[in-house]
Amino acid sequence: MSQFNEFKNLSILYAEDDDTLRNITTKTLELIVKKVYSASSGLEALDVYMKNSIDIVILDIYMDSISGIEVAKQIRKENDKVPIIIVSGSIATEDLIAACKLNLIEYIHKPIEFSKLITVLNLAVERLKTHGLLSAKINDTLSYDYFSKSFIYKDGTNKTLTKNEIDVIELLLSRRGQVIEYEVISHILDKYISDGAIKNLMFRIRKKMGDDTNLCNLSKIGYTLF
Repeated sequence: MSQFNEFKNLSILYAEDDDTLRNITTKTLELIVKKVYSASSGLEALDVYMKNSIDIVILDIYMDSISGIEVAKQIRKENDKVPIIIVSGSIATEDLIAACKLNLIEYIHKPIEFSKLITVLNLAVERLKTHGLLSAKINDTLSYDYFSKSFIYKDGTNKTLTKNEIDVIELLLSRRGQVIEYEVISHILDKYISDGAIKNLMFRIRKKMGDDTNLCNLSKIGYTLF
């Protein structure tokens, strides 16, 4: 599946309240991307988005609690660049107008055809590249490459990261300037780990960074990347 190499490191939030459609599309996405966060409602989708590092968002337009359009509006308040795709069996004119104001990648019909899914994912990757979101500058000597999941140094060399290191650095980058509490870091790693284990993990990240002056620890609270 080398033709899907550009998708292999992506994390996708997919929200759909129809269990059958959600399960089918989730399994399809899992074949070509790194991580799929599935949600069965708009409120769950927002909760998942706020707690995880998400590259692309795919939302059913009509869901219980709040609609995909409302979810997209809330996400846009936090992030005006993350690619968002709206999915629907049909769409009212007023919803289409609202969707057009949200800088979406595309609006597609369901059930989602595989060829259409690949097309919109390619469009989303191009959007990520345009906004420089496949790489992020950490400081004057270091960048993080979202595609290769590695640190890129000023001299052009790179250093790969472990899964836990990747999850943490992407979380810090997604909420740059904010304090990330120990509990949130533990949650993002999908298991409980002690504060001491988190400190050891951060020590390894600092060592790989080299220049770690803008990664700060707030004692007994968490970490922040300036």
